[in-house]
Amino acid sequence: MPRCPSRLAPVAIALAALLVPGCASLKAPTLQVDALKVGDMGVTGVALDITFRVRNPNPEKIRVEKFEYELFLNGQRLGRGYESTGFALGGFAEEKVISRFDVNLLSVPGAVRNVLEDKDGEARVKGHFYVVEEGSTELRKLGFKSKADLTFRN
Repeated sequence: MPRCPSRLAPVAIALAALLVPGCASLKAPTLQVDALKVGDMGVTGVALDITFRVRNPNPEKIRVEKFEYELFLNGQRLGRGYESTGFALGGFAEEKVISRFDVNLLSVPGAVRNVLEDKDGEARVKGHFYVVEEGSTELRKLGFKSKADLTFRN
């Protein structure tokens, strides 16, 4: 005699309800631009060393495998960057991460070049973390965005 699907449906719904909160409980780490240091400067470009503060808002340890981001300076998009060196973050812990960002001066507006020369500005960053929760092998893509007023260092 075949089983009645209507009897299995409540069991399947109950199992799904138990599993979904565990998956949804991971909060995205926060990322804040802490400092911009102007590095090597050439005729057509400049390297920026960007110091980020990454904070884990979760009580559990996580591993950030990598992150990618878009950098904006005074509202102007400078380009995309990434950090491929993974790092672990304990529960509620914070880590400083330095990422090298190359700017092609031929492709950015003069206003941004002036800000780089004036040494002040607003930096905005948005992107994605690729995170693994402790005890899991699932790589999760979590979004972030932030802004900060900065003074650039040489």
